[in-house]
Amino acid sequence: MRFYALLALVLLAGCASQNAWMPAPPNTIPGEVVMEGLEGTLTLRVGSNVAWRIDSYSSWLTASPQRGVGPRVVKLEANFSGEIQSQAEYSGLLSISGDVETTVTVRLPLVRVVGAVADASLATTASLVPMGSQGLRSVTPGKASARPVEILVKYRRDLRSVALPQGSRVLSHDQISRLTKLQSTNPQALLQRLRLDPSVEWAEINGTVSAQGEPTDQFYPQQWYLRSTGARFTYLQSYTNPVTVAVVDTGVRYDHPDLAGRLWLPGEGAYDFVGDAAPPTDPNQPYDPCADPVPGNPGDTNPSDPCDLNARTGGSHGTHVTGIIVAGAGPFTPACPTCTDSGIAGMAYNAPLKVLPLRVLDSLGNGTFEDVALAVRYAAGIPVQKGNQTLQNPHPAQVINLSLGSLAYSNVMCEAVSDAVARGVLVVAAAGNFQSRSPGALVYPAACPGAISVAATDQNNQVAFYSQQNSDVDVAAPGGNTSQTGGGILSTTWNYTTNLPNYTFYMGTSQATPQVAAALAMLLSASKASSAEEAWVKLRDSATDLGLPGRDDSFGYGLINLPEAFAWALPRGDFMVSFSGPISRHIPVPNGQFETYLFPGTYKITACRDDSGNRFCDRGEPKLERQLQVGGRNTLDLGTMMVGP
Repeated sequence: MRFYALLALVLLAGCASQNAWMPAPPNTIPGEVVMEGLEGTLTLRVGSNVAWRIDSYSSWLTASPQRGVGPRVVKLEANFSGEIQSQAEYSGLLSISGDVETTVTVRLPLVRVVGAVADASLATTASLVPMGSQGLRSVTPGKASARPVEILVKYRRDLRSVALPQGSRVLSHDQISRLTKLQSTNPQALLQRLRLDPSVEWAEINGTVSAQGEPTDQFYPQQWYLRSTGARFTYLQSYTNPVTVAVVDTGVRYDHPDLAGRLWLPGEGAYDFVGDAAPPTDPNQPYDPCADPVPGNPGDTNPSDPCDLNARTGGSHGTHVTGIIVAGAGPFTPACPTCTDSGIAGMAYNAPLKVLPLRVLDSLGNGTFEDVALAVRYAAGIPVQKGNQTLQNPHPAQVINLSLGSLAYSNVMCEAVSDAVARGVLVVAAAGNFQSRSPGALVYPAACPGAISVAATDQNNQVAFYSQQNSDVDVAAPGGNTSQTGGGILSTTWNYTTNLPNYTFYMGTSQATPQVAAALAMLLSASKASSAEEAWVKLRDSATDLGLPGRDDSFGYGLINLPEAFAWALPRGDFMVSFSGPISRHIPVPNGQFETYLFPGTYKITACRDDSGNRFCDRGEPKLERQLQVGGRNTLDLGTMMVGP
């Protein structure tokens, strides 16, 4: 018995020894991974001593951990900045190096979602279908009947003495003007016969007219920011009260034809706190308007922008800011044979607003705290002293625009803001463009007590990458992003090389600020507000809330919304569908049908009639809100969603 027991032990030991010398199983790493939603896993079945590293070749795909030793389950995450592309699938590539060398394809399929949107107010009660687990069934609205064609005829003598053309019918007859309205199954043939009839003085189709609408200026279609804020509907409003907006900046080009008649001129209150450039030390040298001003000079009454060393072919920051507010609408005499004869339209093109140019920035765009403070007080109608001269503004401003700022706190600027606000003046200032290098830092005078601090958004209504985000941001307006095609803010500028007016795309909180200043001035001009405080509260409370609910550091109280602030009755707009969940998606639905691709997950879906055209479902617009579960690989059909008040 002992012998057999010993033999068994020997045999077992021999088996163990034999396994130790067998080759290890091969490393197993899948060549493809399919993610379900925004997260997934990659299982690395490798030996315990195998070192590895993972690098992603796709900006949207990350792996964690990126390196290790031995087997591991690696977490995969999809991260997208902004809105994703509407496509069926994303595909990425991971490179694995170290003791193993291979690549892994990562697929991220999306769910196809289709549906339709219709206006409940235009549908009959029988057409309305409640929303069930399968969505809404389609409803095909009936087509509106075409308006019958009518012919207006003026006969030379009494209708009773003439023979009416065969197939025509008299709808009405005005004996005083001898005007007869006819109808026929073939109106064009009737019109031709009438014009050949010697008893007819004239005949024409009873055409239609429409109310005057949006401007037709050449570059108006590129002013997307007027659509984002709803300022495109300013023609719906009548403005009666003259309002002055002071633009404290680099000065303005008075010779820009798009600003003609919209500026207070030299001698009417406009002022240059910087002063002209010093003459050359060598009298044989030409005068340089870009040179430094004479030290200690008192300035002068002509704030024309003489030079822009930062942008010689599309410069004058102050002119750009001014155009956003008051550039005119309609034709003007072009400055050259190839120059535009209409340009752009300012937000307040049809309101009696005038800009008071006050120059405080030099040819490099720099200025002093002292000059800014003097200009703010002067704009508000407070007497100031400059170079032993006492200056009094004959046209005090109701709104002051400050598209400038500093990271350094200034007592003199903040006291000036306080003095202006105490006089009932609205002081609107740029929140700053320092977010990339000084995130969250306060910028002055925007952060001064009493000032309205304006952040910037881009074409996608996202906070602009440069826009300051801090506790003093009050409201947002489009500031643009020139890296996006057509994404800058287009306005009036000057080509100092050719000495001709032109138009240039800028970006910045400098461009967002004048839109807020213009909106406030327009509320005062239209008697929608009787005081500065009332105008600000109305604009603030009507803003479209973006970002976190309520006030936040990126958008303040939200993106300004002029139709809501003015309570305009807008014409019917196109439909809009928004999805908010694992990703956000805003889909215009101009023809009532839509298709998109979404990641699996739970979404809040909002469908509306986007009357304001700002790609949001604003307060007062007919809409529908529902929760939606998106999953599976098949198409999800939402049917027809009926939107209503």
